[in-house]
Amino acid sequence: MLQVLAIVFFAGVMNRITDMMADEGLKLNRYLGCVIGLLYGFLLAYVITHNPVLAELGIAVLLSLLITGKIDRPVHYLGITSMIFFIAIYGINPLNIFWLLIFVLGSVLDEAGNYLADQKKIKGAVRNFFHLRLTMEVITFAVSVFTGFWILFIAMVCYDTGFIYIFPDRLRRKLISLGG
Repeated sequence: MLQVLAIVFFAGVMNRITDMMADEGLKLNRYLGCVIGLLYGFLLAYVITHNPVLAELGIAVLLSLLITGKIDRPVHYLGITSMIFFIAIYGINPLNIFWLLIFVLGSVLDEAGNYLADQKKIKGAVRNFFHLRLTMEVITFAVSVFTGFWILFIAMVCYDTGFIYIFPDRLRRKLISLGG
């Protein structure tokens, strides 16, 4: 289990780096960006195909990113293509449609709320909740309580730790300013 959680954490870190390159102007070597994109796609595919409990969560996040149009830059294309390629190679266990839909709805809400928070269209505690992307933590916590599969909640926290908390706003701005 620790190996899976470490993989999820590092996938979150790599996904944040690709976001910083695609959306925030982080200047890294183009080839390094491609490798990072391919690697985070592979890591997420590995988790989805080798951990049936996490499969619905991983697929739901992928679907929500496609639904919300967040896959919009070459480094993201590489990450998603890599993920789909390796899922096709390794295969996937049958998915529970109910949990998949719950996670898709939660992840779409997370993306939409984060967008509104970034645009300052919502205020106060609700803005902070969506800015910190806590929707999926709440949903995976509730599902973990209901199912007893605590790896869902722990994996979500590990991913978001890598994606959100390793590069807080201030550090991201500093890294971006150094590169360009």
